[in-house]
Amino acid sequence: MQFDEQFRAMDTDVDVALQTWAPAFDATLSVRLLFERQEAAFSRFRPESLLSALNRGETVTDAGFVQACRMAIQAFEMTGGLFNPMVLPALREAGYDRTFAEVRGGSPRRQDVPDPRSCLDFGESGVRLRSGALDLGGIVKGWTVDLAVELLADRFDGVLVNAGGDLRCSGGEEPGAPGWTVEIEGPDGTLAWEGTWMGALATSTVAKRRWVAAAQGEAHHLIDPRTGLPAESGYAQVSTRGALTWRAEVWAKAVLIGGPELATLAAGQGHGVLAIAPDGHIEAWNWER
Repeated sequence: MQFDEQFRAMDTDVDVALQTWAPAFDATLSVRLLFERQEAAFSRFRPESLLSALNRGETVTDAGFVQACRMAIQAFEMTGGLFNPMVLPALREAGYDRTFAEVRGGSPRRQDVPDPRSCLDFGESGVRLRSGALDLGGIVKGWTVDLAVELLADRFDGVLVNAGGDLRCSGGEEPGAPGWTVEIEGPDGTLAWEGTWMGALATSTVAKRRWVAAAQGEAHHLIDPRTGLPAESGYAQVSTRGALTWRAEVWAKAVLIGGPELATLAAGQGHGVLAIAPDGHIEAWNWER
């Protein structure tokens, strides 16, 4: 029997599916609480969050927060800087300075995005910012999916957690059959891929979370750290697979910004990439297993 529950967190829909012989409300409640705790700590829209405290210049000692900052540095290094958590000022200037439903206007401009290794100071007591402003939204969403699956995997024969297209699964949706049936919808709403899945998968797109900027036409949420402007990508959507959702999330954004060169780099590090061009053409690297 499959037990499913959906809730809203981190400004997206979160789906939890479990292969179990009985309802598992306690398990899905634990996942909901995990997402709520993570959002309370890492939201840039909550003045009381740990992220907001860091961006105000305070030292944050929470171990989980420090770990997320170190993960962001690792993501920066493994993508050659195409994933950069220091894009927050550019994102705000582009108009994304409030929750997405309220975004209006904005004036994107070319600007330097600093190296996070020079901005984050890790000491014995925690982490603080020397300069700039940090945004950990995407990487934390993927990480929270990982934590949720790891929380439940020992209890159930099958677990799938999907947070707005960032998902991870273990076991299977049918007794004795490994894997879960997963579909990837293209940016135009048509089916781009479907198959049986094990592990992590993340999808990033510039076809959604778009708005009309005040000065330069449309803007979107994916900032190219090389320019400080919304990325002008040859792809409309990128999906990546791997073992961990936070890494898949990082690579999906990096490939969407960097194109085929970054897809080749991701594949060389063991990730699969499925990229969709604006005209619907699909390119794949190390995808089928």
